[in-house]
Amino acid sequence: MSAVGSLLLKRAYTAGNTFFHRLDGRTKFIFFWWISIIAYLFYDYVIVTIILAALLILARIAKIHKQIYLTEAVIIIPWILVGIIILSPSAGFQDNETVLFTVKLFGREISFYYEGLAFAITWPTRIGVCIGSAMLFYLTTPLAEITSTITRMKMSYKLAYMFTAAVQLIPILADEVGTIYQAQVSRGLKTDVGLMKKFKNYIALVVPLTLSSLNRVQTRAITLESRGFTAPTKKTPLKEIAFKREDFLFMAGMIAITLLVAYIYLKYGSSPIVHLKYVVAG
Repeated sequence: MSAVGSLLLKRAYTAGNTFFHRLDGRTKFIFFWWISIIAYLFYDYVIVTIILAALLILARIAKIHKQIYLTEAVIIIPWILVGIIILSPSAGFQDNETVLFTVKLFGREISFYYEGLAFAITWPTRIGVCIGSAMLFYLTTPLAEITSTITRMKMSYKLAYMFTAAVQLIPILADEVGTIYQAQVSRGLKTDVGLMKKFKNYIALVVPLTLSSLNRVQTRAITLESRGFTAPTKKTPLKEIAFKREDFLFMAGMIAITLLVAYIYLKYGSSPIVHLKYVVAG
């Protein structure tokens, strides 16, 4: 799992000329918020799964499906399994009432309920939609365009820089941790010891990493000042962005879907397909 997490942290912009790559950064940023809000409107696991499936199709169109599929599998599948184990038994979820099946374990019969299962599927799938749409935005938008997107949406340049710096530093620090670890192991650092001893040993990794990070931050601060980052003048973006025909078509589709979703939600509620009793009652 740690190897997968490290791999995902190092992911960056994936070059391409797909429809989604050509969209303006602001359109993709709005799409991220739009689809996340719709996913959280419904408690219906079928609706949320359809939304996730549509997102995965967009990832396939944008040709970044391998990265997103891997991330979704790492996040959704384990949490659904944990949720089923915790929420499906009678004591796991307060609205459990429809028994799906019963198993005998350690001489006791344990019943698994439909309501807890539905809840266990819905929440991880919602989180998968949010993370997948954020990755779709991040992996198809160059860093310079992301910075321009943040500033063009009337956010401060300091916020844009903080985001850009964080994105740039994550893979650098991840590589540096590996380098420091290998250097300390070659000098005799032992990590296959007791918990307290292991904690003390890892200080040997934290100290050089912290000093290196502070030195890097100081260098960046000096560079920014030398280039007039805090100067009281109007700043211009490195890359100019503008809405194109594709953006207007994409946003028109989002508006049409929003109207359909509003109709379904107002007429049938937040569980229009599976009709969960606790949602209808609430």
